Amino acid sequence: MTIKTLSRLVCISIFCLLIYSLSATSTAAGDEARRLEISSMKAMLFYEDKGTFSDDVSEEDTGQPLSPPKLWNTPLHYEQRSTSVFVVVEVSGDDPRQERQLEFTARYIPLMRGARQARAILVRKIVPINLPVKVGERDKFHAGFWLYDTGCNPVKLTARIIGRGEPSSVKRVIRFDCGE
Repeated sequence: MTIKTLSRLVCISIFCLLIYSLSATSTAAGDEARRLEISSMKAMLFYEDKGTFSDDVSEEDTGQPLSPPKLWNTPLHYEQRSTSVFVVVEVSGDDPRQERQLEFTARYIPLMRGARQARAILVRKIVPINLPVKVGERDKFHAGFWLYDTGCNPVKLTARIIGRGEPSSVKRVIRFDCGE
């Protein structure tokens, strides 16, 4: 082998390594851009007497005791009376080809007028994530969930993305309570 042939081989090898490293970097960046994640979860009281919604009344679920309550006797208020909650979960990402679903769960003891003891219920809904296709933009998807007979017991909320890839989840709580 001559020196000229050897130098050509070295140049070709360096060129191939450079192309390989650039393609690996762009693939890693592209995978991160495609990742779907839960951007936010908001829970708003529905005021039966006015037909309007409150601001977000949920807070991050840290696992700490749920006292003192944030909301007190909401079903009994003369004004701004509420026995239901509307929860909105926002998912963001930019890869509509991924077949992913949003799983929403809520655990609480429903408001039972006249009942001595009520059992905790689990509300579980799974909806497909439908992202519109917009070139070069990070898209958003919103899913809404109604919870009925709320207002006197804490409500634990969980939303998570299920399907292929790494899961994303959010946990929140609404600290309701009632008493005299």
